[in-house]
Amino acid sequence: MEEKQGIKIGMPIIGGLIAAIVGGAVWAAVAAMTEYEVGLIAILIGALTGYAVVLLSNKRIATVHKVIAVIFALVGIVLGKYMTVVYFASEMFDESFMQLVFDGEIVNAFIETFSDYFGEPMDLLFIGLAIVSAWQIPGRMAKTSMATEASSTDHAPRA
Repeated sequence: MEEKQGIKIGMPIIGGLIAAIVGGAVWAAVAAMTEYEVGLIAILIGALTGYAVVLLSNKRIATVHKVIAVIFALVGIVLGKYMTVVYFASEMFDESFMQLVFDGEIVNAFIETFSDYFGEPMDLLFIGLAIVSAWQIPGRMAKTSMATEASSTDHAPRA
């Protein structure tokens, strides 16, 4: 991965991916337990990807980090929806979740009906809020970290 002027993107990408996978799994687990999709989890996925990107960039944030957080927030939401579909398909067909998660027919069916999973106004609202949280958290954490660094240098002894 490329590093320019101290801006790291390799580890933030890995962090965003891990956060997306964890967030998607949480989404599917909650949907499986409640038989209901809780839209607030989309916002949490956005926040989780934002935090992961910040933490693995050593709090040196550029616009590219915000873009990484947003992309992986969307990936996490799609993974959550997909794993939810797989879970309910495994229940319906009495098959193993792990067998179906990589099944080509399930993947193709999900792709063909993709817009059905994201067409409701509430889905779009929570996806929008997830994007906002993924975009804003890196900037806010960077500003907080810069403020902390500035205040620590203000108390330096003077000669």
